[in-house]
Amino acid sequence: MEAQREQNTQLMKQMDCVFLSAESSLEQIWRHFYTLAHLFAKSQDLASSLNCFIDVFLIRGNEMHNPDKDWLDFFRRQFAMYLMGKRRITCSLSEGDMIHDFLKMEYEMLKEELEQSELPFSRENLSQWFASIELDFPWLVGDFEPKWSVG
Repeated sequence: MEAQREQNTQLMKQMDCVFLSAESSLEQIWRHFYTLAHLFAKSQDLASSLNCFIDVFLIRGNEMHNPDKDWLDFFRRQFAMYLMGKRRITCSLSEGDMIHDFLKMEYEMLKEELEQSELPFSRENLSQWFASIELDFPWLVGDFEPKWSVG
């Protein structure tokens, strides 16, 4: 009887709220999305997992409301390509921060090269051009191709 009462008491203890409020800090928001990214990956919901991971590292980089839409498009495409190229949709915080910084550096170099280019580039629709770019990500794929998995 004592064990039953203790179990009921534990069930009634107030847990941390899993939903975000309007007063949530940026850290609480990105942590929430990070948890969701892993949950979606475990349930094999590829698109939702990728979107959550992307949002996590945009929030951590303080760039969710960046006015440079080309940068946001470039980051979303390239970060998704990075995660899918790993053959496993997962990403540690330090790894994601490193890839965010790598992509930011690559984007700045691409912008500079576009400005200095003698070829006329239409700046109106760079998204198709960004989609064609293949960056050298630090994937560790050996001679054999491991089975691709989510989570």
